[in-house]
Amino acid sequence: MKETIQFILTMVLMGYIIWLHQCKGGGHDNHTSNQYHPDTTIVVDTILPAPIIVQLPRQTVPAPTIIYIDSSKNIVQKESIDTAIHQSVQLYQDSLEDENLTVYYQSVVEGELLQNSLDYKLKIPKQITKRIEITKPVPAPASALLFNTGVGVNPLGITGVTVGMQFISNKGWALGYDYDVLQNQHEVTLGIRLWNQKKFR
Repeated sequence: MKETIQFILTMVLMGYIIWLHQCKGGGHDNHTSNQYHPDTTIVVDTILPAPIIVQLPRQTVPAPTIIYIDSSKNIVQKESIDTAIHQSVQLYQDSLEDENLTVYYQSVVEGELLQNSLDYKLKIPKQITKRIEITKPVPAPASALLFNTGVGVNPLGITGVTVGMQFISNKGWALGYDYDVLQNQHEVTLGIRLWNQKKFR
């Protein structure tokens, strides 16, 4: 009778401890279950350009620069110019641009450049990078029921064989019951979580 009363008192004490832990950790667990973890996905999309000829903006012809060329039509450096044997020509240089590219041109003309038109066909595809964030809730830990078994030994041999069950709560506590078959003893265990190990992604 005395052992039964002790067993009942032990169970009541453990239940009270679990209730205190439940009340203390309830608010924190509700907060944890409502946490959200953003997953970031980077999407790279390639867009092929349209197969059309693009006309660059038309501009007035820039003012020319006087340079000299030799008999092979090569430009003569300034320090080597001899007006007796080298021919003077007009050098036109400028740049044209739009949203896709910038074109630099240089034209050597004997007379006067009346008009300069440049067009192009774009062959390089465009790449568009998008950053997408998808918010997912962090799953709350689940409770579990485990089956336990164990063997006790000492130098003389086997001293006990235990079987039992253990309930692990998602609130951070565990309650277990073991029965020693050889010793005919009952054992009740209580566990409380000391810290949380976070999962890093």
